Amino acid sequence: MAKKTILVVDDENGIRSMLGEFLAMFDYDTIVCRDSEHAIPYISKADLIITDFNMPPGMNGAELTKIAKREKPGMPVIIMTGTPWDLPVDHRADTVVEKPFKIEQLKKVIANLLQ
Repeated sequence: MAKKTILVVDDENGIRSMLGEFLAMFDYDTIVCRDSEHAIPYISKADLIITDFNMPPGMNGAELTKIAKREKPGMPVIIMTGTPWDLPVDHRADTVVEKPFKIEQLKKVIANLLQ
């Protein structure tokens, strides 16, 4: 079976790096981007997207989710956020993970969405 590719989008370098390393340990290929604008060209290459919600000054994770679902219907998307109360009701993500989170929690969410 081919490796699954996960697109990680976060404006914080430390979170991008940490997620990239952990996902590689779990045998996923990863593409990491610092913002939604840079992530858009990679949507077609991904099997799942993990995005931060709040990424100033540009497009937020909910907006990226809408684009991803339009370009690739059925694309599973996880939004990470430290401020869940700021998420719009129509965010369209499959799952919201509150920061801080345990990597094992994220691993289970990913496995469930990719099965």
